[in-house]
Amino acid sequence: MILAAAVLSLFSISGRTPAPPLDTLVDAGGYRMHVMVYRGTRPVTVVMEVGGGASLQGWAGVEAQVAARTGATVVVYDRAGFGRSDLGPMDLTPRRQVEQLDRVLTLLQTPPHRILMGHSYGGLMAVAHAHLYPGKVRGLVLVDPMNQRFITATGDAVYSTVPKIEHPANARDSALARLVSTFDGLAKDPIASDADLTIPIVVITAGEPFWGKTPDMDKPWRASHTAIAEARPGRRLVVAEGSKHDIPAKRPDTIVDAAVSLVEGAPPPI
Repeated sequence: MILAAAVLSLFSISGRTPAPPLDTLVDAGGYRMHVMVYRGTRPVTVVMEVGGGASLQGWAGVEAQVAARTGATVVVYDRAGFGRSDLGPMDLTPRRQVEQLDRVLTLLQTPPHRILMGHSYGGLMAVAHAHLYPGKVRGLVLVDPMNQRFITATGDAVYSTVPKIEHPANARDSALARLVSTFDGLAKDPIASDADLTIPIVVITAGEPFWGKTPDMDKPWRASHTAIAEARPGRRLVVAEGSKHDIPAKRPDTIVDAAVSLVEGAPPPI
């Protein structure tokens, strides 16, 4: 098992440290998915979807804090082609990746009662997971999420911000090219829309502007997060003051607190 010393130093409010995670490769259906699992004592699994193009290291150790604070089973993983996961087939769609993640979670015998957490592009994947497995997903934490409301509001502008990789040099480049090629399909797929979800949702939005060369995107970005939070009862908005997009590194407390609130407020499994 691989466990960084930094993870060992993380303590919960109660003074507990998380147990060392299971660090493994699992057959996701034709390729190996790299997964880390913190086994908990509650009948809840917190599944963490990292941003597009990132490995599970993008959570910056927040997963260990969530495990310690909630007592839930916490799962982080590398999406196909990133980190230590195999590339998998080039026609792999986001929908299929969610289905494969469900397969892996089942193989690992994690509690079926799930809270999904998604950062950036991972927000779209978390929402899709909630649509595809409504009997299992009981809440969402969306961390500065990419979302259909923002894509609709900005039109073609958002597509100008994605990387263009014409000649992939390695597996990660190929995975990025695949992500970009399937982005439009996911952006228009009803399973990536939050509109009809009735489960609790916490939306965490960056307190500082970060779009840089395209600052006109900052206003609709924040507006889209506010719209998600205000669309239905049971949702709320949290502003990560002092943080730009990298909330896991800059304001991990906002993510951990949101996870605690949903895990402790989740209804018993059906």
